[in-house]
Amino acid sequence: HRSSTTCCLPFFVIASQLPPSGSPHPRMAAVTAGAAVDADDDGQNRGRGLVRRRQRSSCPPVVHLAAGSFAGALQVAIWHPLDVLKTRMQVQDARVGQTPSYSSVRHALVSMVRSEGPRSFFQGVAPSVLGSAVGWGLQMPLYNALKRRTAAWGAGSSPEQPHASRDLPCSLASGCITNVFVHPIFLVKTRLQLQSAAAAAAAAASASSCSVPATATADAVGSTAGAVSGGCTSTAGSGRMPYRGAIHAVASIFREEGAMGFYRGFAPSMLLSSHGAVLLVAYDQLKAVCPSTLAASLMAKVFASVSTYPVQVVRSVMQQRPPEGDRSAGPALWSTVTSLWQRGGPLAFYRGLSVQMMRTVPQSMAFFSFYEIFLEHFTGALELAARGSRL
Repeated sequence: HRSSTTCCLPFFVIASQLPPSGSPHPRMAAVTAGAAVDADDDGQNRGRGLVRRRQRSSCPPVVHLAAGSFAGALQVAIWHPLDVLKTRMQVQDARVGQTPSYSSVRHALVSMVRSEGPRSFFQGVAPSVLGSAVGWGLQMPLYNALKRRTAAWGAGSSPEQPHASRDLPCSLASGCITNVFVHPIFLVKTRLQLQSAAAAAAAAASASSCSVPATATADAVGSTAGAVSGGCTSTAGSGRMPYRGAIHAVASIFREEGAMGFYRGFAPSMLLSSHGAVLLVAYDQLKAVCPSTLAASLMAKVFASVSTYPVQVVRSVMQQRPPEGDRSAGPALWSTVTSLWQRGGPLAFYRGLSVQMMRTVPQSMAFFSFYEIFLEHFTGALELAARGSRL
């Protein structure tokens, strides 16, 4: 009996460590509990995402305006030098004025640094920041307001849940309305970007000599001629004074081209409203399945940029400063497209795309990140102010 008991002892020990009948093994219980925790976390994340979307859709328009304006101005100011480089590359094969020609992005970069200096990369930065702040400050509240209105008309539709068929017309309408107000600002920006920094510096330097009669002023780079009998220096290639800055550009455009001069390239600019429409709708759709703001904005921007970039090239070409005495509305849309096709074929519509992607993809990621941060902070500040007023 003693030997049989000794032989059976290990089995009694193992049996004593087994869980009671009907209860799971501790390791299996731990795995099950972990899976339940993960599922609960996923549910909480989805719930928090729904709450954030609900809070965003219910924010007052002034919050969307402030968040869009601050985010738009900040992201444009950071990446403006690449915007200048992209614009120079876009128009070089269909130029109206004296824009330099570049063989590659590297050649453009080196040439601008050598001939014009680092200052050339900040041509038009003031209207660029202003235009982006006004543009996003108008488009974001309009877009969200239109989504709420259309959701109220549709049965069972909720503005918190993205619907491409509903959101795309809202985004397109908000972009078209915004474009009417910001197009003149971006036209001034494009004119300043395409102007040589040396010519602008010479124009600013010669402005002080305009009141001195019969004075001849030599430009350092030989691009301007002297003023005679109380006149001002002008561009030798075009016979006109280069823009000294944004305010001087506005006055010159109005004097030389009339009010309609501010709306050169307006047709492709309206077509480019599709870019913002696609971007916002794609971001909302991707954000619903991908909680990462950076990942959603990256994928949305790449898709929107590639699909609408040719229209941007056409717009930049149409927005150039016209020859002296030309007060027309500028070249027609179709003639500009034909000219680009004849000069460079399909690739002409994608010149500067690499620079555009280098600039706009991180710029879009920064914008949506800034926008979500500002939206959250401004909403919190508004709620605190409302609580304080009730107390």
